[in-house]
Amino acid sequence: MLERKEKKMSIGNQNEVTVKITCSKEELEENLKKQGFEKLHVYNSTDIFLIPKEIDIYKEKTRDILSKAILLRKSEGINVKKHRERITFKSKDINDDGKILSQYSVNCDVDNIKDAKEIFEHIGYKELMKIDEEHISYIKDNLKIVIKARKDIILIEIETNEVYKDVESLEKAINELDIPFDHSNYYVKKAEEELEKIKKNR
Repeated sequence: MLERKEKKMSIGNQNEVTVKITCSKEELEENLKKQGFEKLHVYNSTDIFLIPKEIDIYKEKTRDILSKAILLRKSEGINVKKHRERITFKSKDINDDGKILSQYSVNCDVDNIKDAKEIFEHIGYKELMKIDEEHISYIKDNLKIVIKARKDIILIEIETNEVYKDVESLEKAINELDIPFDHSNYYVKKAEEELEKIKKNR
């Protein structure tokens, strides 16, 4: 039987750096291992974005739409017997250049996101999109990297902590790693990119 953590509310204020990798997932993992990183956990992750029904995504700006979104996330452990489902609301302060200046999240663990989705639909929300990913975490000293892999894209995400207290230190850390990535954007926003694809494929 899968282990379930005790259900709880939490608030997070970690900031993050997210970049696009320009090699295969296998090459990336091999590079990290050669540099002394240890693999921690492997998860399958499903994110469902819900927005108020009255929003017309073709008339509002992508970032404004997502600022009103509720996220339902399901994480199922592959190499660990852990399972988590939760409701999340995120708020991000993003400047004109796309840099995330600060952010916070409010999270609530639930028994299952299917029931949570039905409740939100009854009170005026609709599904915007769903993103399925494989999450693979690696750690070396105080630097934890999470690989977020889909068929068409591979991202790595690093969050601030007690050692890496701001995004500038995270940018420096990722630049010092021997991994190929797109240096033009340290703040890839997957939800914005996915929503833009939906709009273009109207």
